[in-house]
Amino acid sequence: MSTTSPNYHIRPYDPTRDRTSLEEICANIYGGSDYLPKVANTYVKDDSCSFLALTTKRTEDCQQQQQQQEDAQEDDTIIAVANYKRLPAQNAAWIEAVRTHSNYRNQGLASKLLQSIVLLAKEDDKNNKHQSPTNILTCTVKSNKGMQRVFDKLGFVQTNRISILSFSALRQLPGWDAKDTTITQGKPLLDALDLNHLIRPDARSIPASSWSTITTENQLLEQLNDMQKESEGRTCGFLPGLHEYIVPGRNRVDLKRSMERRLVLALNIPLDDKEMSGCDGVTTTTNNRKSESAILAFTQDERISSLKSNWVCSISAHSTLAFEAALHHAHSSEIAQRINGTTEMVPFCLTFDDAVPVKEGTIAHALPRVDDECVVFTYKLM
Repeated sequence: MSTTSPNYHIRPYDPTRDRTSLEEICANIYGGSDYLPKVANTYVKDDSCSFLALTTKRTEDCQQQQQQQEDAQEDDTIIAVANYKRLPAQNAAWIEAVRTHSNYRNQGLASKLLQSIVLLAKEDDKNNKHQSPTNILTCTVKSNKGMQRVFDKLGFVQTNRISILSFSALRQLPGWDAKDTTITQGKPLLDALDLNHLIRPDARSIPASSWSTITTENQLLEQLNDMQKESEGRTCGFLPGLHEYIVPGRNRVDLKRSMERRLVLALNIPLDDKEMSGCDGVTTTTNNRKSESAILAFTQDERISSLKSNWVCSISAHSTLAFEAALHHAHSSEIAQRINGTTEMVPFCLTFDDAVPVKEGTIAHALPRVDDECVVFTYKLM
């Protein structure tokens, strides 16, 4: 895709000519540790992605075809980028890696890129007449009011949040920081945070045999859909990741590997309509649900560089009991064996669905979540 706007030119990112400019754009993002330059080439190689760049080449310059090559290159410097990832398995698409050069911010460039992506999505839908309209998803942090205004202007609406643990807090744990050479490997999450006592007896008593292994993409999609129906829409229908949704597809090699290692699991426990109370006084009401359910998945995220371990634990659940049961099982020797062949569990980051109750006295509330929440926005094509 190559388009023009009244001021700038939008074209595919070129990893050969644009690498240096991309590094400059990302230089001060995440304190200089932006993951984007590291993964940009994977976006280019992935046929489900359109990694777009907005350049300094003005529209009127496009008509001057006889310019010398070096002048044309200079006029075509990228100053903003965004990736559009198609997620056909869930009839969705994800916008990510939106970046603007610090010298060109507050000029509406991100808005121009997103407008082009919406047009691209409409073109895709026009060419796929037999499928339902695509839901375009994206996210930003709660404090980024500028980006939220852009989303609102373009017709996106906030639909969900993704709970993520604070990396700055995790780096403080002994042996977790990638720069910490004094300890080879830190303790597992709940041990390192000394929060095991907050998992109630009800959750601990759920046997490992209650967890079934998800081995195919279709099984995962069915479990997510069933859970969304059971929760009456409180779960989002997607598997939460780090500032993203993890959706099955050819581009998710990490998820495929995890399924092969039996690291994607589902919990379904039939329940009577009753209340279950733990020793800490926190009560879970089944609210006429037919079962307690959760999805637990471990994947490796190559974007993580500040921690020694790049394992991420994703949990989708809509009750305190199911969430605690998932977190308890995540620390089990059974999962440890599947990850590293020993009974010693590795450290991992944690992300979970917005439907998980975060109430005072629960482990979800005690976990060191980011202060700047990840909020998800959706644009529904008509």
